[in-house]
Amino acid sequence: MSAFSTSSFDAARYAASRPTYPPILLNMVLHYHLRGKSDGEGKNKALDLGCGTGQVTQLLPNHFASVLGSDPSSVMIEQAKKQNIASNVTFVVSPAEDIATKVDPASIDLVVAGEAAHWFDHTRLWPALARILKPGGTVAYWGYSEPRITGHPELTPLIDEYCNSDRGLGPYWQEPGHKICDNLYRDIIFPASEDDAEKTFSVDEDFQTDMILSKTMTWAQIEGWWRTWSALHTYLEQRPDESARTGQGKEGDILDRSVYNLKERLRTDDVNVEWPMVLMMIKKRSA
Repeated sequence: MSAFSTSSFDAARYAASRPTYPPILLNMVLHYHLRGKSDGEGKNKALDLGCGTGQVTQLLPNHFASVLGSDPSSVMIEQAKKQNIASNVTFVVSPAEDIATKVDPASIDLVVAGEAAHWFDHTRLWPALARILKPGGTVAYWGYSEPRITGHPELTPLIDEYCNSDRGLGPYWQEPGHKICDNLYRDIIFPASEDDAEKTFSVDEDFQTDMILSKTMTWAQIEGWWRTWSALHTYLEQRPDESARTGQGKEGDILDRSVYNLKERLRTDDVNVEWPMVLMMIKKRSA
């Protein structure tokens, strides 16, 4: 995730171009989190780990008394602060694994991470989350893998070539994060209570489901979103001659060429894009 921390990374474009999440997603998280709690319980403080520019953070202020967004990138946090309009939201620059040094023990009701958990070192993070969560508190992760064009499976190999091939962005992703995300978080293992000396998390209440995120986008929106990818940022930093051709269509950089090829085959102004998506949740045992 180091590309997101560089001063040359365009956090404003990132904020404007990333896909948004459907309301049903947060509803599912809140339903799981509040199940079995009394009115008002579990709504004091939420934490958004790997918050980036605050896309998920902004969904939480109406549901919690206070919200904290955390990200290791000061560039992202500065953009998140610029966009924030809620008085009960604060931000801190911190890796997820160090969050227990930033908040009090047993002070967090809900921890969320949207399209971020694949970057975390969970051997360090699970103990930190066990420390900061209140009894009965929830951890909720969600993320999506690479896009596809709805109803056009013949275009998937072109997208995959751009995303993953050695001729595309394949060598420029930070691993293992990219592979974990593309595998829809199946590589992130919930802490098993029987192996946990303190039996902190309740595996009887864990939850995981796959779904599809979909959106109609213009080609300009697709290009804007794909330009936020860390692998493309790294690719173009290492190829200044190609970076100089950005925006020149068929003769442009690797993204320009990829979008041009897709447009030539689809020949529509708007595109229905979908992403395989995962939501996984677990609770800390109640006292």
